[in-house]
Amino acid sequence: MQLIAYDQLLRLFEDHRQPLISFLAARVRCLETAQDLSQEAYLRLLRKDGVAHTDNLAAYLYRTAERLSIDFLRQHNRLHGRLVAMDDDLPCPSIQPEDLAIFREQCEIVLDAIASLPGVCRHVFLLRKFDELSYRDISARLGISGKTVQRHLVKAMLHCHRRLENPFS
Repeated sequence: MQLIAYDQLLRLFEDHRQPLISFLAARVRCLETAQDLSQEAYLRLLRKDGVAHTDNLAAYLYRTAERLSIDFLRQHNRLHGRLVAMDDDLPCPSIQPEDLAIFREQCEIVLDAIASLPGVCRHVFLLRKFDELSYRDISARLGISGKTVQRHLVKAMLHCHRRLENPFS
């Protein structure tokens, strides 16, 4: 293995720069990308510790460029295979300001409804919905039957639902 001399690489660049770019442009269908890939091919030769046949550097250069173009096309196809054409009728995935305002208003109504529940009913509701305790755990913690826990939950849910339907009642 021989190291590539700088003057060899410079001569190779001068002799093959334009034909190499044309070769790559035909493969990747973009002149700018072809120019970038040709520079990368020369850099790879420059960074190479040793080349088996320095007498045929042009073939080695073109082979390197060809592999770079294949890698580029694979990556390009992978990226463009994931892209979806934009459709003006598709809804925006982010929350729109008017939807956010409605959501905030509903949250305020539900929070007011929860706050207006009688003490034990509110406590049961919060233990179930926010602390995610089971009926049995709530029953044991508050010293009430499981049936009473269920009644309080139904009462709380109906109360919140009614307030959402008619927020000014």
